Parts: sequence; C-alpha cells; structure tokens
Amino acid sequence: MQQTNSHKRVQPQEQVDLLALIRYRYLAYWPLFLLAIAIALGGAYAYLRYATPVYKISASLLVKDESKDLNDTNILNSLDLFGSKKNIENEIQILTSRTLARDVVRNLNLYGEIFQQGNIRDIIAYKDAPVQMKFLEPWNIRNSAPEIVSLQYDSAHRKITLNNRAYPLNDTVATPWGKMVIVPRPGVEVPEKSCYLRITNEKQTMAAIQSRLKVTPISKLATVIKLEYSDVVPARGEDVLNNLIAEYNKAAVADKNRLAASTMAFVEERLRIVTDELSQVEKDVERFKSSAGIVDMSEQSKLFLTSVQENDTKISEANMQLSVLDAVERYVSGKEAGVNVVPATMGISDPVLLELVSKLYETELEKERLKKTTAENSPVMQSLNKQAEMLKPGILENIRSQRANIMAGRERLEAANGRFMGMLRTVPGKERGLLEVSRQQVIKNNIYTFLLQKREETALAYAAAISDSRIVDAAESASAPFSPRRMMVMGIAALAGIVAVAGFITLKDMLNREVTSRADIEKVTSAPIVAEILFDESKEPVVIADGRRSLVAEQFRSLRTSLSYIGLNGDNKTLLVTSSISGEGKSFISLNLATSLSLLRKKVVLLEFDLRKPMLSNMLGVQRDPGITNYLVGKSSLSDVIRAVPGNEYLFLLPAGVIPPNPTELILNGRLEEMIRHLRAMFDYVIIDTAPVGLVTDARLLAPHTDACLYVMRHQVTPRLYLKLIDELYRNGEAGKLNLVYNGVKPRGVAGYGYGHGYGYVDEQNGKPKKFIRNIFNI
Repeated sequence: MQQTNSHKRVQPQEQVDLLALIRYRYLAYWPLFLLAIAIALGGAYAYLRYATPVYKISASLLVKDESKDLNDTNILNSLDLFGSKKNIENEIQILTSRTLARDVVRNLNLYGEIFQQGNIRDIIAYKDAPVQMKFLEPWNIRNSAPEIVSLQYDSAHRKITLNNRAYPLNDTVATPWGKMVIVPRPGVEVPEKSCYLRITNEKQTMAAIQSRLKVTPISKLATVIKLEYSDVVPARGEDVLNNLIAEYNKAAVADKNRLAASTMAFVEERLRIVTDELSQVEKDVERFKSSAGIVDMSEQSKLFLTSVQENDTKISEANMQLSVLDAVERYVSGKEAGVNVVPATMGISDPVLLELVSKLYETELEKERLKKTTAENSPVMQSLNKQAEMLKPGILENIRSQRANIMAGRERLEAANGRFMGMLRTVPGKERGLLEVSRQQVIKNNIYTFLLQKREETALAYAAAISDSRIVDAAESASAPFSPRRMMVMGIAALAGIVAVAGFITLKDMLNREVTSRADIEKVTSAPIVAEILFDESKEPVVIADGRRSLVAEQFRSLRTSLSYIGLNGDNKTLLVTSSISGEGKSFISLNLATSLSLLRKKVVLLEFDLRKPMLSNMLGVQRDPGITNYLVGKSSLSDVIRAVPGNEYLFLLPAGVIPPNPTELILNGRLEEMIRHLRAMFDYVIIDTAPVGLVTDARLLAPHTDACLYVMRHQVTPRLYLKLIDELYRNGEAGKLNLVYNGVKPRGVAGYGYGHGYGYVDEQNGKPKKFIRNIFNI
C-alpha cells in the first residue's frame, strides 16, 4: 500500500480544468451577470445621452522642402529670392509654439465664452450668443482659474449686466477684466435659458489650445503636415485651426520680407550716394564744355577714351567688389555689433563664396526662427551654432583669396590706364580735360544704372513674397463626434458589469473558509474523489431503496460501483468511513452505502464505532445498548450485539453501546481484531462508521484493520485548513487506502445549477416518468 501511494505521488497532479472551473464558479450566476450588464449598459446609455460630445477638426498643410533654383525659368521661383529650405520637424515645433497660440487667442478673442445653462449640462454659445465680448486689455485678466460671471442681456435698453453691473453696448467700457467692447450679434435671438460668462486668462487659453492640438507628418517621405484639433464646438475648432495656419503663413512671409527690406535699404543708400556723385560729375562736364567751347573730339581721343573708360569701369567694379568683400568679412567676423542681416553680395561672381554666404545666412535665419520655440542649450541650437562656426573660416579664407585677386587685377588696370594717360598727354589739354570729366560721368552712370536694376529686382521680390507652405485641406470638422465613442463606452460598461459580478463572486469564494468546490480539494490534495453526493432536501436518513431513481440514489449506486476500483472486492470487504469534523455526513454516507450494497442481496453489517457521538442507531431506530463497548469490555457476545435493521433482511447494525469514558483504550484492548475477523467471516461487507479523524485518533487505530477508507467532506462545512491534513493522511497511509467522498453539494448561484458530472436520472411519480434532465456542464 505504501508503494502504491508513493507511485501516485510521483505522477504529477493533474491540473484543474480552467474552463470547467470558470463554468462551475461563474455560469451558475448568469442571471446576475445579465442584470449587471443591463444596469451597466443603462448607465452607459445615460452617460452617452448627457455627455458633451467632442469633435475632431483636421486640416493638412504642404511644406515646400526644396531650395530655390537660380536657373529655374518659372517666374514665381525666380522672384522668390529669399526662400530657404524647410525642416518638417522645425515647422511642427513652430505650429505648436506658444507664439502662434497667443496670436490665435488674440485674433479670435477667446478670453470670454458665453454658456447657456441646461438641465444636465451647459452648452457653449459660440456663435449663438446674442453679444460678443472684445477684450482690449487681456493682460488685466489675472484670475488663476476660470471665473464664472453672471450675465443678463437687456435688448430693449441695449445693455448687458455682468455680476449685477450694467454696461452699454458698442462702447468701450472699463471692467474688472480691463477695457472691453460688448458688441451685439445681429440676427441672434436672446436665449430663453439663463446664461453666464466664463473668463480665462491668456496663459490658460493658450495652454488649452496647445493641449488640444496635434501636429504630425503624414509620412516620413512626404512633406505634408496633418493638423488635428479637438473641440466641443466644431465651428470654434475650425476657426482656431484656420487662424493658426494663417498666422503660420504670415510669420513665414514676414521672415522673407525682413531680408528683402534689409537689401532694399542697402541699395537705396548706395543709390543716394551715387546719384549725388553723378549729378556733380555731369555739372563738371557741362561747365568744362561751356568754358572750353568743345563740340567734338578726334577719333584717336575717342579710342583712348574708350579704353580708359573700360579700364576705369573695371577698376570701379573692383573697388565695389572689395567694398562688398569688406562688408561680408565684417558680417562673418561679427565686428559690427547688432548686425545679423547678410549684406548684399552684388558684384561677387565667385559661386563658392556665394554658396558659403547663403548657407551661413540660412543657418543664422534658422537660429532666429528656432529661438521662438527652442532653448539656447538645446541640441538643435548647438548643432546650428557649430555649423555656423564651421562655415566662417572657409568664408574668410575665400574672401582673402578674392581680395588678393581683385587687388592684383586693379593694379594691372591702373598700370594700363597710366599708359593710356601718357598717350593722352599728346592730345590737346582741353580735349584731355574733357575726356577725364566725361570718363567720370560714364562710370557713375553705369553704377547708377546697375543699382536701379537691383532695386527693381528687390522690389519685385518683396512684393511677390509668398509663404513656403500651401493649404492642402482647410480645417473641417468630422460629421460625428469622436468622443465619447458609443461602441467603446458600451463595451467597457458591459465588461465592467461582468468584472464587477465576477469579482464579487471571486471575493466571496476567497473569503469563504469552507470547501465550496471540487477544485478547492484538487488544488491541495492528490487523493482521488470517488463520488459526489448532492444535498438531499428530504432530510431522510435513507435516500436509496429498491425502485427509487432519485439523483442522490443514483449517486450512491455510482459510489457502490466505485468500491471495486478502490480495492473492495473478494476477501477485501472491510471499509472505514471517517471525516475531518462532526457534521460532515459520514454516518449518512455509511448508512446509505450499506443500504445500496444490501439491494444487491449482499449481507452488510454497519459498525457504529463513533463511540463518543453515535448516530446510526438513532437514524435506524435501533436500540443502542448493548453494543460495541459491551463486547469490547467482554460483557456481551458478538451475537448479542448484532441487530437486524427493520425492513431490510440483508442489513445489520452493531450499535455503539454505552458511551465509554475511555474509547481509545477499548479499541486497543485486543478484542477488536477478533470482532473484525468474525464479522469478515459472517458478512459480505463490513462498514465501520468511526469518529472524525481531525478530532480524535480512533480512525487511525481502526485503519490497519480495514481494506479501504472513505473520507467524507461536505460542501460549505469542511474547513479548508483540513485539506492539508487529508493530503498528509493520503501520502503517509495512516488512514489506509484513502478515497474522498464530496457530500452535500448544493446548487450554486441564482440560476439553480447543480454541481454535477453529467448525471442522468428519472424522477418517478405514480410509476410514470415525469422529467428527464441531463446536466451538460462537465465540471
């Protein structure tokens, strides 16, 4: 027997079927689940009925991400002299910046919102309010939280009352929130329900807009930005998003115009100087010709003059280039404090220098734009600073090289002019004087014409400045609100109802200290459960009889069949029945099992060995004295204490006899072995009903004289703490071949589901089948 138990323990304990456990624990309460789901869905419907819907407003913006092509023939591109390459992430930061949010709040005057009071929730009267509040001094709104102000509108007297103080319409009035103009909306009727004004300061309103705004790129490859804004008022959300895009485009155009204005100022200043110089030279020519009376010059003089003029023009261009190089060098070196605009690069033909200066300016421009939204020590700003510092040495080196080349060329031109001037000395003095004066006139005239051309180009670029972005889709609200989502709320409510009931059931089972399910037993012990007996509401001691087909009777028949599988057959005929505590039904199990065996015409004897609290004699109406105690003390013979059970010729009882003061000593006095030996010879089955093993040691003393043991556990009676004791008895074999009987199983839940294993039965009335039930839940 010990080897058998050890072999059983080597095999891993079969895990409880989770699905079966769920069906047993929760399915019996399905009406409660339905009720909870119905209540939850009702609450969800009420929430959806009165919750404030939130709409999603979306727009899309295309950001041009290509540099200006100087060779492009498109006139719009050629006019965009000051365009720069865009970075999508930077543009997203600008769109979500506080600067743009502040501009939107000020443009739309979102500091005060008028609400109409409702029975359940209040409604924002964005465009349905009879008046509009225009705050002229929003910085005077100093309330730390939104302030609620009572509002009454008197259309007859054309005034409005705020916090019991009247203010006229269409006039600048002084209020606790700064100066304000209250303008009536024509065509809007005065609402019947009362209204109130909610005033928020600029920071709160800006933060609200930023929290509702979401700006994301459509994809990594595209340069289209998607803007999403959530608002309870779709019209207000569309206005906010459209105004945000307009302010973004306005800021981009302002950046371009700032550069164009700087270039225009430079050209205008140069034009003013050159105009004065040209006017003076022309007067000198006029005076020289008048005084000398010169009308024409010789062909040789014209040739010399042409050569000298060309050289002088080149020298002037060289001087201008040197001036421009000096200006660029001062810009790059930062010698002029406060100058952060690149000087005009007119006259510089070196593409490398132009490219380097353009890149430096784009870097500086990007830094200026990011200063609005990014801190100085951010990685992006540090990267731009490093990029600018890397560009400056190359620019300065290029400038030094260009300056050397230009100065060398100017020296050659001046030497050539010296030769020409030597030739001109042969020309009459008057003619030579005229040539000198005319040469200065041509030089100044050429410079003047060049500056006029550049001024017109800059003016055209300034007038044609457009944003580097294009609106793909204007702001438009969705037709249906995205929050609250009806199906999601309903689903969460139904799930919450299920979880609430399941949690309640689980908590109730966890707090229950008694055994409430077969799973509770199987989780602690590996002892086999050979039968489960349903709770019998008839309260009769004997529930099985010849011809009775109740469910409990069928379960005892099933237990009777299982006896052969636990080793009770042939010469093995002694069965011990015990339990953990009193009241678990071991006497009931013993009596009905013995009765079931007697229906097979087997002689069965019941031993009432619960000497402290005998029950069988009372249940069968048999006299208890003399009995087992009388036999054990040697005062009665075995034939004197064996009594036939009335109405059953195959069932016999050995009553307990007089309750002794020392039952343990009686069991150990040596006469028990003789009694068991005689009974095994006289009867087909010997069933011993003994005291609870959890309280006294009687069962342990009787176990060596038996062939098998039925350990009775009762639903909602057996404490769970005894499960470990049962497992120990099963492992060490103190109670023999221990097998469990789960007794008194009651229906679970509010649906009346029983705890069964697919039992089938026929309940008979008047000899005819009344009802056939099959439990489909194999738990």
